[in-house]
Amino acid sequence: MKKLIENLRLAIRDPVVTKQLYLITLAAALLVLVLVIKGPEQKGKLVVDSEGNVTSIQRHSVGNIEKYDLELVVDEGSDRIEKEIELTIQGTAGQNGANGGISAVSEDEKRQAEIDAQIDSIVADIEYSRDTEIILPLELSDGTPVSWRKAGKSGGSEGFALIPVMYAALVIVVIKSGLDRLTDEDGIARKEILRGLPRFCNQLFLMMNAGMILSDAFEQICRSYSQHRKEDMTWFEREIIELRESSAGHRTSTAALLNGFATAHNVKEMIRITTILVENEKRGSDVIDSLSRESRYLWDERKITARERGKLIVTKMSFPLGMLLILLIVITMAPALLNI
Repeated sequence: MKKLIENLRLAIRDPVVTKQLYLITLAAALLVLVLVIKGPEQKGKLVVDSEGNVTSIQRHSVGNIEKYDLELVVDEGSDRIEKEIELTIQGTAGQNGANGGISAVSEDEKRQAEIDAQIDSIVADIEYSRDTEIILPLELSDGTPVSWRKAGKSGGSEGFALIPVMYAALVIVVIKSGLDRLTDEDGIARKEILRGLPRFCNQLFLMMNAGMILSDAFEQICRSYSQHRKEDMTWFEREIIELRESSAGHRTSTAALLNGFATAHNVKEMIRITTILVENEKRGSDVIDSLSRESRYLWDERKITARERGKLIVTKMSFPLGMLLILLIVITMAPALLNI
């Protein structure tokens, strides 16, 4: 558990993760700000009977405009006409109201027009009512029975509920990607060793081919690495310098030292090179041809790896493209949420 907490702390401190979290938080804050500026729509209460029919509306305030989505069912015996109605009950501060879209299909267009006219009259009476509790009529002016039900439209609260869900999901994805990079230290070490090993092997080959012994060649290589600034050094170069400094004063041979380093990181390419050096130290085998062969092999492998990493750039771009797509969705949703 402590290891997990420490990894989480390190992952959050990662500059890449921090930047992504900042962008996600900024997008969520902007969307919340839009909804807050819009403000929650204050509504009254719909009074529903035991059969699920809306019988009346208890307004929150007669001074404000309130909107209610209802479904009006006109019962003409064997025929049932269902209409979705958006009631916009006017407040004392405004007198402009409009009933919402009404969609229905009837066989008799004349009868349909009469029903529409009666419904428009009822809707107008409701929308300009000044009563605190509005009783919904149970019949049209010609006596046709009607009933009212809640419409299946979603309210604005779902917009607020969706924001934290999306935010939490994106934060989890970003932190998990940071943890994956952090917990893959062995893979990172292997990649860094394979990137720096061709140059290191080539330097050993050139110096030993010129007549230098292994310990002097290793010392010269470390000295050349030390001439760079620490922030400009690769991981492999820093590890090689630390390896030399940690072995100063010890009687461990250079070949055994390098072999221990290669074995600790389990990089077979470096193990193969250090085995050649150990065999040369013990038996005096020819090391020049072997190092030359290994150097050519490592450079070829590095070229192949570089080409593969180039192909992976397209895949790595999928996450930022996904982030941009999510931001586009959020920006597109804002006008829709404002119109809820």
